[in-house]
Amino acid sequence: MHTEASDVECRPLRADAERNRLKIIAAAHALFAERGLDVSMDDVAERAGVGVGTVYRRFTNRDDLVTGVFTEHLKRVAARADEALDDPDPWSAVEGLLTWFCTVMAEDRGLAAIIMRIDHSQPEIDAVKAGFTSRIEKLIDRAMAAGVLRADLASTDVFGIFTMISAVADAMEPTVPGAWRRYLELILRAIHADTDDSPIATPALTDEQLRAIQRERANRQR
Repeated sequence: MHTEASDVECRPLRADAERNRLKIIAAAHALFAERGLDVSMDDVAERAGVGVGTVYRRFTNRDDLVTGVFTEHLKRVAARADEALDDPDPWSAVEGLLTWFCTVMAEDRGLAAIIMRIDHSQPEIDAVKAGFTSRIEKLIDRAMAAGVLRADLASTDVFGIFTMISAVADAMEPTVPGAWRRYLELILRAIHADTDDSPIATPALTDEQLRAIQRERANRQR
């Protein structure tokens, strides 16, 4: 039996409320990029041009707001992965998605900080991640079937690629902007099927290992 309260909770946000939610997320995202994650809800409200009460109605605390920013990012990733799947060229699709994602990771330091701190096991995040993970797997499977990716590449390797490029950008971007692109190019050449196809000695991460790494990184940042 549905109560009046539960019906209200399930009802979609009004258009103006949704606009405020997106404004708050955009403001928080910008502040995280500028100052790191230790910004106040008052700072977010001022940047968004709304009252602090409006921020608290949408997000109960800063961790909830961080989750909201990351969830919106994951939706963008899923949409970009859909665009890649529409690309009829299997290699161009993989190359384009990896380049886009690495560009975001390298140039948006606020997002990089969120990814290291966030609890990736949260149900809200896990549900969105499952959608784009399946898209990435389809991209890789299609590219392998076309013979353009080395046969032992695994979908979990994508996380390692993003992490490496993010670390390189963190070290180099302040003094040599864009230098990380060289390392992305080296990686792209390494995963292409035209390169040396002898087996990689170290096995790919399992899904369980990937989750454990993400949990440990998040705990280290707390």
